[in-house]
Amino acid sequence: MMELEDMKATWQGAGKQARNNHELSKMTKVSNHPKLRRIRAKLLIEVILLTTFLLTYQNAFDAPEKPLWTNVLLAVFGLLFVLNDVAAYLLVIKRVKGTSIVASLVRLVALLKKLSVWSVVSSMLFGLSLILFFSVGLTFDDTKYLILAGMVITLCALTYGSYQNWKSQIRHFSEMIHEFGR
Repeated sequence: MMELEDMKATWQGAGKQARNNHELSKMTKVSNHPKLRRIRAKLLIEVILLTTFLLTYQNAFDAPEKPLWTNVLLAVFGLLFVLNDVAAYLLVIKRVKGTSIVASLVRLVALLKKLSVWSVVSSMLFGLSLILFFSVGLTFDDTKYLILAGMVITLCALTYGSYQNWKSQIRHFSEMIHEFGR
């Protein structure tokens, strides 16, 4: 019976601790949201991996033996992908400011929509340039055409998955806006 009394006393005292402004600010700061932390981690990992690839592909994959235009396309679209991720990372870590939580979320959703378009387009262009880089100069037979088709289908599936991921992230924050009564 004592446990029940202890639980009642704990329940009665719950939520009565005073929070200072710093704690409240930290609790409500949109930029601390776990979904944004995952987006930041994803962008950081992509930047590190793609930068490493761009710095090593010349030697690792005999790039000087490939046509110059394939090297240029791969470097340009790879750099576009990295720059997009860096810009997205900087925008996401920057505190989204608004006059209220709802206003901050509205700005965040608009920002994420733009980021999603650039992210999907730049990743698709980089993927296509990567496929082109590795397939140019090959003599194709039925097996190689199947492999090429598999690569293109995989790229499309990954692009669609990326699009769905962004859509899910945006939907989550849009639902938060509606929960706050806008």
